[in-house]
Amino acid sequence: MGLTEIQATIVGDKATKEYTFVVDTGATYLGLPLEEIELLGLQRSRGIIRVMTVSGVVEADAYFANGELNGELFGAMLIPTAEPLLGYELLQNLRYKVNPVTHEIERVPDWERHPPYL
Repeated sequence: MGLTEIQATIVGDKATKEYTFVVDTGATYLGLPLEEIELLGLQRSRGIIRVMTVSGVVEADAYFANGELNGELFGAMLIPTAEPLLGYELLQNLRYKVNPVTHEIERVPDWERHPPYL
């Protein structure tokens, strides 16, 4: 399918920073390296979540992130990852999909059911 990357800004209690996220439609949540989470001063949730990864099921701390993607504000759950990842939950919440030809995200029209259900 190819690599899709997108710029987005994350706003924390200590800092605000723009990142280049790899759009990973196989991932659920937004992800950043733990060092970046700490640098931004993101608030940790009260519990541990179980996440399916390529390595199997892992338990991870979850954080709350506010940010901006394509001029649109968002709030999302974020977990520690090796590199900045943008998962399908945020794409669906903001009504974006990945175009496999252009390798860019594009807005889903209001009239279109999203994600495409059977």
